[in-house]
Amino acid sequence: MLKLYSNQLGAQLKKSLAPVYLVFGEEPLQKMEALDDIRAAAKKQGFDDRQSFIVEANFEWADFVNELNSMSLFAQKQLLELDLGTAKLTPTALEQLKQLPALLHADVILVLHAAKSATEFTKQSWFKTLSEIGVQVQFYPLDDSQFMRWLKERSQQLGLKLQTDALQLLQHHAAGNLLAARQELEKLALTHYGQWLDAAFLQQYLADQSHFTVFQLIDSVLAGLGEEALHRLDRLLQQDTEAVVIGWQLQKEALTLLQLQAAEQQGLPLTDLYKKFSIWPKRQPLYQQALLRLSSNWLHYLVQELACFDRGYKSGQLSHPEVALGHLVTLFIKPVPKLFSLQQQLAT
Repeated sequence: MLKLYSNQLGAQLKKSLAPVYLVFGEEPLQKMEALDDIRAAAKKQGFDDRQSFIVEANFEWADFVNELNSMSLFAQKQLLELDLGTAKLTPTALEQLKQLPALLHADVILVLHAAKSATEFTKQSWFKTLSEIGVQVQFYPLDDSQFMRWLKERSQQLGLKLQTDALQLLQHHAAGNLLAARQELEKLALTHYGQWLDAAFLQQYLADQSHFTVFQLIDSVLAGLGEEALHRLDRLLQQDTEAVVIGWQLQKEALTLLQLQAAEQQGLPLTDLYKKFSIWPKRQPLYQQALLRLSSNWLHYLVQELACFDRGYKSGQLSHPEVALGHLVTLFIKPVPKLFSLQQQLAT
C-alpha cells in the first residue's frame, strides 16, 4: 500500500499511474486539486474518457459495474470516478465495493473519493484490498503552521512576494479556508506579480476588494440574523462571489456545528474542538447561539441540502443558484416547514 500526503501526489503521478486512487479528506481545496491532478495525469497517458458517479439513495450499482466492464466507443482507456458521498455506506454498497478489485483491468483507472476521513473505511475489506494495489491520499484540515506554509508555497508558485506580516494578515482573513485564500492570491498575482507586498498594503487591498465577505455572511447566519444574512448574501452575489464558494463555507459551518453538538451531547468540553477549527474566543458565542437554535436532526437535513446544492451546481442542474443559496441561508437561521427541498427538486 502506498499512502501519500497531499504534497507527495504530484511526484507519484509523474512516475507512474496506479490502477486505483483512494482520495479522502474534509479539506475541499486539496481534495479538488488532487482529483484535478489525477485527471490531468491520466489524460496525458491516454485515459481520455472520464465518467463520474455519485453514491446516493437509489444509486444504480449495475450502471457503474457495466461502465467498468465496457469500453468507450471513442476511447479505449477510461478514468472512472466514484464519489462515496457523505452518508454511511449501506450493506448493498459494501457488497458491491467488495467486487471491484476483481473487475479492474489495464484499460481503466478507478478513483474513489469522499469529503470525509478514510478512517470510516480502513477496516473494511474492500478498502484494504484496493489499498494494496492502489494509492491512498488523505487530506486533513491544516493547522496554523501548516496553513502558513501553504500560503508561502502558493504565493511563490504564483510569483508573489508577500512579507511575513502580509502572510499573517491573509492567514487571519482566510480563517482556514484554503479556497478563499487561493482566490485572493490569484487575484493579487494578476495585478501585483513580482512585487513585495506588506500588511498595510494587503489590508487596504482586501478592504477595497469587497464590502462584504463570505465570513461576514457566516457571522450573520450563525447569529440567526435572517434579514442581515440575506442582505449580505445579495451583496456577495452582486460582487460576483462564486456561488460554490458561499455554498462550501455554509457546508463547512454546518459540519462544524454537528461535531460541536456531538461533543456537547457526550458531555465533552468544546475547548479542543474550538482550537482544532481555529474558532477564536470572540466568535465562539456565535456558535453557541447556533447550537441552541438548531437541533441535530435539522443540521443533518441542512448538510444533505448543502451537499445537494454542491452536486446540482457542479452538474449545471441549478438554473437559479442564487435562489438556492437564499433557501440554504434561511434554513440556517431557524427550522422552517419543509415546503421546498433541493433534494426533491433535483430528483424530479
